[in-house]
Amino acid sequence: MAAVTNTAPDPDGVTPGPVPTVVEVGGQSEQTHLPGPKVDLTALSFLLVQHLSNSWGLRTAEFAVYLFLVILFPDTLLPASIYGFVTTGVAIFLSGWAGRMVDEQNNLAVVRASIIVIKFAAAVQYGASLVLLFRLQVEDSTRPWSTPLASGMFTLVTLGGCVHTIAGTTITVAVEREWVTCIAGDRSAHLTTLNTYMRRIDLFCKLVAPLFVSLLTSVASYRFAAIFLSGVEGACLVFELIWISISYRHFPVLREAQEAKDALKHQRDLASTPGHNKSPIFTLPSLACIRRQLLEALADWKEFTQTPIFLSSLAISWLYVTVLSFDGTMLAYLKAHAYSDPFLAGMRGITVVAGLLGTLVMPVLERRLGLVRAGNWSIWSEVLCLVPVLVVLYVGAPPDGSRAPGWNAALLFGGMMLSRIGLWAFDLCQLKELQLALAAHPRRNSMTALQTALQNVASMFKYVLTIVLSKPSQFKYAALASFVSVFAGASTYLLYVKKERGHVLHHGVGDLIPLLRKKWA
Repeated sequence: MAAVTNTAPDPDGVTPGPVPTVVEVGGQSEQTHLPGPKVDLTALSFLLVQHLSNSWGLRTAEFAVYLFLVILFPDTLLPASIYGFVTTGVAIFLSGWAGRMVDEQNNLAVVRASIIVIKFAAAVQYGASLVLLFRLQVEDSTRPWSTPLASGMFTLVTLGGCVHTIAGTTITVAVEREWVTCIAGDRSAHLTTLNTYMRRIDLFCKLVAPLFVSLLTSVASYRFAAIFLSGVEGACLVFELIWISISYRHFPVLREAQEAKDALKHQRDLASTPGHNKSPIFTLPSLACIRRQLLEALADWKEFTQTPIFLSSLAISWLYVTVLSFDGTMLAYLKAHAYSDPFLAGMRGITVVAGLLGTLVMPVLERRLGLVRAGNWSIWSEVLCLVPVLVVLYVGAPPDGSRAPGWNAALLFGGMMLSRIGLWAFDLCQLKELQLALAAHPRRNSMTALQTALQNVASMFKYVLTIVLSKPSQFKYAALASFVSVFAGASTYLLYVKKERGHVLHHGVGDLIPLLRKKWA
């Protein structure tokens, strides 16, 4: 069947051009990749600069806060695990609320408020860490973390992390999900391009931010790093509050979408409260209101689990039950084996470069295999690449306080690096699947936030693992559980592939199986 192109006028500042269409190929719906409309480079550059500033702050805090905790309490993984557990738990309960905020409130106002909150939360975290860095001796490796001062500042760091996490989730849902989907409209190729650009910026920040923090701690000190990073947050606050308005104005489609949402909300308000044009701005929630919100949340979860995309969301959530990534838990394990900050930042950087390669691989796989099959190839490649990582944690692993032999470290970091290609290619595939599946849903941001909550539930299990297995010598057991979880994610995605395509193996390969059986019968 021949593909048909459209050249409809584009309302949001992109040059009209051929629009990708869906055609039937072998009984399956496949997305063609005809040349799509060109992006307004000026408007896109404004949005990407805003995303760069936000991602820089997120990735800097993600690395720096865990690094400070590891340096302050080097003899245990427990503080870092508790921090991750609590902040993730808060995200689980409030991610749905963040999505509803984006659905119901003015997006620009929500993003502005979130920018203010996230910057102040990061400054509080750096400030509390700075207090401990001044009061405790960094060279002492036997410091208890349960003293009144340490407990108080650790609590402040954790509370700041909770606020930081939920504000970051709100910005992610509003900008990376809602705005990107509105800007792309119904153009699949354009959606892939926008998602890829946003993810590459995020990975670039994951690459450079740890190197920047390590440079500060190596050239100056941990104390200077905390002070300097607080100043950077203040500067980014001023910049982002100005720049977000500039970015928003360059996309008329965002204003049109907001006006349509406001009009629909006004109609619902009039229908629910006849004779009342205005409602009080500040009201105390009643028990009935709280009960209604809980019932709405449960209804959202029930609806989400019944959507076809749920298996795909569950698959990527399994990948979050893992310590086999350069997060705070693995950072603490590697620090216990005498790896220096610059070395770890460099290794993390190499793995992020591999992740950037994954963002280049994903569009190629999608064009050649289709979106669903590209995701299948990507997630199973991650599983295979993590096999040597798991093996070297059991074979030739050094005792705590000493570095691993060269071959062991090469397999560990090499496997981690290669696994990132499949991971980030799959992440982009799954993100696009989610966006396409919920594009027409009236509460798509609430549904999207539920996937974030599901991922946070998985992350919580990871922190439970590291709380129970808090000694660096027990890290290998958490790694084994993590590998099983990644394998479960790949298996779950196979079920999604089967449900979406009707088969797991592609036509051609699958047709060989009956022929081989007949030949050898």
